[in-house]
Amino acid sequence: MPEPAARARRPYLWWVATPLCLLYAAGVFAFLALRHLLLEWPPLLLVFAFLGPWLYAPLLLLLPLAFFSRARPAIAASLAVLLLFLGIYLPFFLPRFGAAPATAGGSLVAMAFNLGPGVSQPAELVAAIGGTGAGIVALEEVYPEAAAAFEEELAQRYPYRLLPSGGGASGLLSRYPIREHEYLRLAGVGRPALRVVLDVAGETLHVFVLHPDPPINAAYGSRGRLPVRLFDEHQEAQMADLARRARALAGPVLALGDFNMSDQSRPYVVISRALGDAFREAGFGFGFTFPVNLARRGLALPGPLWRIDYVFHNDAFYARRAYVGCQGGSDHCYVVAELERVAQGAQP
Repeated sequence: MPEPAARARRPYLWWVATPLCLLYAAGVFAFLALRHLLLEWPPLLLVFAFLGPWLYAPLLLLLPLAFFSRARPAIAASLAVLLLFLGIYLPFFLPRFGAAPATAGGSLVAMAFNLGPGVSQPAELVAAIGGTGAGIVALEEVYPEAAAAFEEELAQRYPYRLLPSGGGASGLLSRYPIREHEYLRLAGVGRPALRVVLDVAGETLHVFVLHPDPPINAAYGSRGRLPVRLFDEHQEAQMADLARRARALAGPVLALGDFNMSDQSRPYVVISRALGDAFREAGFGFGFTFPVNLARRGLALPGPLWRIDYVFHNDAFYARRAYVGCQGGSDHCYVVAELERVAQGAQP
């Protein structure tokens, strides 16, 4: 233990860096632990989970501060958080390791796209969707003008369509016949999800299109202020219900949409135990999808900053490729996944 005189000679930066880095590291690791331990999340945890990789942005300042101060506790704490960040997000930037499973020869391109009413233009949406070559397009926040444009411009490409007339609901464009469909509330709460059964070359494909309520909601006030309301619309219960339904179904299953959740949230952990995340498996980069094409008082807002749009699949599929596209003029980028049908007996 250093003598009192030695402690007194420590530079000012030592006393600044050490508590800052230790408190930050303690907060990050406490968040990761509490998200698995607490049954009900307080608002602060909801904010931390929604931040995703931005939770680690303070390292850009704290890590240089720690090394410049030569404070060993600060350096150790900062490096521990850095290693945690790399362990979580470095795989998004690395090629996939391991051999691909044997496939049955069938492929499917699936797309999830929140149309962004009030921001997008139908003609731009038509061009963006048509340019992906997707066979299935999950639509969120369908609005009447976009639905009319799809009926006119995409009818030949997608002869099977579910486009709600009321607006704001989820829909589907499909090259494959629709056997049945229904709107249901997962776990009995929140926005209705769309469940569709498709006939893909004689095989049954179950598709869920979701748009759960966000855990963080903001609405502009009459005087230009931005009050933020924090609430939990039972996302975890909805994901648990979806996971239960997916496990109970035989054959291929997809779940697509604007899930309004970060990949660091507990609802994501729940659904990822049952379904694979196509972008995590086959995409590159952080995969941010929201927000884009937004402005405030004439100034363009930065973005995208969060990954909240997903294509999930069960073990009947292998994600060959996944990417994010920001064409179309919506306030969301879309996610496209190229999926290969896994041969029977090759599934884990």
